[in-house]
Amino acid sequence: MVSTVVLVGAFALSVAGLFTTVRWNLYYHGLGFARLSTHPFDLSTESGLRYRILTPLLGYLTFLKGPLLKYLTLCILGVFLGLCYHYSRRQQFSHSESLGITLTLAFTTLVSYQLYFPGYNDSLSYLLILLFLNYYNRPMHAGLILMLLLFNHDNNIFLFPFFFLLMTGRSLSIRKAGQSILVIAIAGIPYFIYRLIIGKLVPVDFDTNYYFTSVNLFWTWDHVKYFLGMGIFQAFRLFWVYPVLAVLIFIFRKQWHETLLFLVCFLFVLSQMIIAFDISRLVGLAFPLLLLSFPVVKNKFGEKTFRRLLWSVFVLNLLVPSYCVGALEPIPLPPFWFRWIFPL
Repeated sequence: MVSTVVLVGAFALSVAGLFTTVRWNLYYHGLGFARLSTHPFDLSTESGLRYRILTPLLGYLTFLKGPLLKYLTLCILGVFLGLCYHYSRRQQFSHSESLGITLTLAFTTLVSYQLYFPGYNDSLSYLLILLFLNYYNRPMHAGLILMLLLFNHDNNIFLFPFFFLLMTGRSLSIRKAGQSILVIAIAGIPYFIYRLIIGKLVPVDFDTNYYFTSVNLFWTWDHVKYFLGMGIFQAFRLFWVYPVLAVLIFIFRKQWHETLLFLVCFLFVLSQMIIAFDISRLVGLAFPLLLLSFPVVKNKFGEKTFRRLLWSVFVLNLLVPSYCVGALEPIPLPPFWFRWIFPL
């Protein structure tokens, strides 16, 4: 299993890198995480990212710190893609279908953003979310993963309503709902204690007060509204067809719990745009919708049709220009060899 995960992850990441813009220099938060990883708990150095400590701490412990942190995040991204393949195989997809699903995930903002802005901590969030999809029905495992998600990035809390519904299940019984709330609450305690202690010791720029100031709220919406539609589309581009088909199938079958599950995931992820503006990157947090859609679509249309759809959409998606969409002018992400064929 380990060798398969490594090989498939490396292959998917390499292929995706051939079809997008790759940069090796650190920018913005990637640079901030790299600096934090050199001395994660040295409070004498200024850092606005202290509440997102897990990835820098992992870099420090593995000696992949400072400028080397970008290689750690890329390795984590490769492991994530390899585990997507393993997850698909466990869902009874064939080898070719699992590879197609893995490549589908690789050709989304999950990878393109990380290759353009290396060093960001999102890779570890994606990996932990994938692990949660595997272990959400085991309270101890689920609680540990939720705790780690909070320590990695506080924006993962926008997925917690989706996680709650996933853990509670279709029955929505009071007992299961209470158990799910208890797991989430216990998982959050260590993080909020850490946040309280750090907040009292040193100022942290990217805190709750920063995001919910009237200035930030007004500026964010005033800029995001112009590119919101494009940003949502660019997160997965043509691969949005799978969640859309899945929701239509749920509605046709009157599977209201599954419909609610998908809508809650999408809407709460989208609500991040009230306070933040990396639109395509942040919408990428809804990638569980893709993984949960594939078995639904295959079950509805059959194996043969599903394979045709999987590879047809993948090829067509290569023809759709890729952009990194934030609150300002969208950044085109063409393959590096595109300029050789079409020089400016």
